[in-house]
Amino acid sequence: MLSDQRLYYTEYEPDRLGHLRKDFERAQNELKSVNSRLIPYWNGLHWLSNATMKQPDLLSVESTAFHKNDPDTIFLGEQNGVRFFSVDLSGYSEEEALALLPDGKFMDIRLTPVLKRSNQAPLLVYTRGLYIWHSKNLFCGLCGEDTKQIDAGHARKCCNCAHVVYPRVDPAVIVLIEYLPEKGEPMCLLGRHRSRHPKMYSTLAGFVETGETLEAAVKREMIEEVALEVSNIRYVASQPWPFPSSIMIGFYAQAHSMDITLDQDEVLEAQWLTAREIRKLVSRDELILSREDSIARYLIQNWVNLNLEIGRLKD
Repeated sequence: MLSDQRLYYTEYEPDRLGHLRKDFERAQNELKSVNSRLIPYWNGLHWLSNATMKQPDLLSVESTAFHKNDPDTIFLGEQNGVRFFSVDLSGYSEEEALALLPDGKFMDIRLTPVLKRSNQAPLLVYTRGLYIWHSKNLFCGLCGEDTKQIDAGHARKCCNCAHVVYPRVDPAVIVLIEYLPEKGEPMCLLGRHRSRHPKMYSTLAGFVETGETLEAAVKREMIEEVALEVSNIRYVASQPWPFPSSIMIGFYAQAHSMDITLDQDEVLEAQWLTAREIRKLVSRDELILSREDSIARYLIQNWVNLNLEIGRLKD
């Protein structure tokens, strides 16, 4: 069955309180506060308590237990009156890291419903994205010397030449192409990509290139992948996607032809489907859509729901 419409990792966004990042003393005092919480991270995974408890205790720990001798922490901001930090325990073995925490385990956020559906999910992916960036910028790109963490974890500074670098994200456009025939129901184009399940179809996507607008990226990627010229490009929503370091920017776009030519390095198969056909094929397990936490799924679900509603009104 199709899931409810929800764009994961975007709800309950924290107030990042960026003005506090350069005030190291204040950030340390916040970390020592009993009102602060610490989100443990270990090699791409997040800590989840084995106990039955409410958030945020399920996903974070009291920061006072760590502030004396922990690895560098990152100040994340405030959510529902609680100040959140994160701590990277990747330098420990898994057993050593877990020994520092209450009874729990490290889990993949995308494979763990309680993590990806939690109010703290935006904080978890925020943490993941920052630590991936830190791990790739341990050395200066100008002189090659070591860098150190500054600005409460939101920048790194070279210990030799003082060059400062900041986290970056890779923007990617993700597009649901629709076709509106003169007669009959609207259709959308779904493609099957390499390394995906034979029944799994999704939207089309690609990275934005240097010096390119988002709209130009949509047009270029659709020509490259399926040889379709598109117009009426409409922004829908965006989603942080630190797997490892992207932001997905979702669009609808309109094609004026159903004639496609596939770039099979990218798309193995593609088919035009109506909303009714998508619902029927999914119900029969003959079609697998993108994972529920993806913006691809959100775009498809929105489009299906809208067109089924229009169809009911016409009926």
